[in-house]
Amino acid sequence: MAEASNPLLQECRSSLALRSGAAVLFGIACLWPTIADAMLIKLFAVYAFVDGILTLSSGGWVFSRRSAWPLLLGGCVGVVIGATAYASPAMTLVGFTNLLTAWALALGMTFTVAAATLRGADRDYLFLLSGIASGLFARALLTYTAADIVVISTWTGLYGLTIGILFLKLTLQQYQLVPLDLSVE
Repeated sequence: MAEASNPLLQECRSSLALRSGAAVLFGIACLWPTIADAMLIKLFAVYAFVDGILTLSSGGWVFSRRSAWPLLLGGCVGVVIGATAYASPAMTLVGFTNLLTAWALALGMTFTVAAATLRGADRDYLFLLSGIASGLFARALLTYTAADIVVISTWTGLYGLTIGILFLKLTLQQYQLVPLDLSVE
C-alpha cells in the first residue's frame, strides 16, 4: 500500500499546493476585521467549493488508486456544502455555524480515514493532524460563543491558516531534493 500511495501524492502535489494557497488566502480573508455575516458566508461557500473541486481534480478514481477515496469523498462534501451555502441567500449566522460545523466534522472524518489509507505516503501524519484540526474546529463551533461573527470569523480564519500550512508541508514533503553537482571538469 505504501508504494501505491506515494505516486498518488506525487501526482496530486499541484492540487495540494493550490489547496494550500486557497486555504491560506481564505484564512487571511476571514481575519479581516470588518467582515460581515453575508460576506463570510459567501467567502466560505466559494472556498469550500474551490477546495472540493481542487480535491476532485487531482484524480484518484482509478481502481489502482482506491486508497484516495477518503480525500475524494471530502472533495464531494466540499462541493455540496459550498453550493448549499452559496445557494442560501437568507442563511442566518446560526444556520451558517451549523453548516460550518457539519463541514468541519465531515472533513475531520475524511482526513482521519485518509491518514490510515495513505499512511505510507504521509510519514509526518499531516492528514491526521488535519483531521484533528478539523475536529477541534467543529468542537469550538459548538460552544455558545460561536453565535458571534467575530468569534466565528476568527476561528474560521485560524482554521484556514492551519490547514493551509499543513497542506503546504505535505506538498513540500513530496519534492525530492537533488544535490547539485557544481564541480567543473
